[in-house]
Amino acid sequence: MGTDPVRELYDELLGSSTNLGAVDLTHLLAGEPQGVVRNPEGAFRLFRIGDAVTSRNVHAAMLDAARLCRTI
Repeated sequence: MGTDPVRELYDELLGSSTNLGAVDLTHLLAGEPQGVVRNPEGAFRLFRIGDAVTSRNVHAAMLDAARLCRTI
């Protein structure tokens, strides 16, 4: 059946983020810090993980979060 991501909060925060939601996949898979800066005026970095991206399981969300947060 699948699920549809609820994007309202993400869309609302997108313009205030430094990376505008972008993820450097090469750095993500290598376990390196995310360095994408598309909006220098932004106040925070914004990422979507798990079901917020597409219909996935909890393990995928946990792996996404671990990869993104490991370098913090």
